[in-house]
Amino acid sequence: MRYLSIVVLASCSMVACAGESTPDAARPADPAVATTAPSIDELMTRVFSNEYATASVVTLAPGQVLPAHSGGPRALYALSDYTIRFTQGGQTSESSWSVGQAHFHDAGEHSIENIGASEAKFLVVARTAQALASAPAHDEPPAGSASGPTRLPLDNADVRVSEVRLPAGSTLPRHHGLARVVYALTDYTLSYTSNDAEPVVNSSTAGQAHWHDADEHLIVNTGTTDARFVLVQFKR
Repeated sequence: MRYLSIVVLASCSMVACAGESTPDAARPADPAVATTAPSIDELMTRVFSNEYATASVVTLAPGQVLPAHSGGPRALYALSDYTIRFTQGGQTSESSWSVGQAHFHDAGEHSIENIGASEAKFLVVARTAQALASAPAHDEPPAGSASGPTRLPLDNADVRVSEVRLPAGSTLPRHHGLARVVYALTDYTLSYTSNDAEPVVNSSTAGQAHWHDADEHLIVNTGTTDARFVLVQFKR
């Protein structure tokens, strides 16, 4: 019996006994465990939507691709510095963008690849097919310059993109505005007076977005922090 036990132990030392795990290097790959590319919903976070427009924030790590998908006419505002490869309608181009720059794309199916070494993060505000309500008689951007309070990185036949920096306690004088999406770049509290209505005080958090119909309005920063936000106004 002692001889039989020695033989069994020797056999188990030469080959793995039943139930004993094998080293990782010898373990066969599990075909059920595969690396999948992130979905569009994982890369593109919707922050606003109504019958007229949608607003989303796209975040792409270096090498990541936003798969081909359809998009309406849209304005893009850079939230980081990045370099991308953009494909739409069979045409591919490469471009670099810096924080605060904006550009426009017509409707179409497209894909985007981050070909740079840093994260690409940008705001996409797209029009739907729903016609806008009548625009105001006056169409004018709020007074400003490159240093503030209003900067105008994009103004074309479709949209006007403005970046507003309003220090605590300051006022953006009464002016006309088109139907628009507002995207908060910082946390802030504002008093907003639209047309002849009473002032309304609202607080926003960085990353939030909301809608305003075309109107004449005045804005006062009633909070204790500087207010920074992006306006994407639609002309059609």
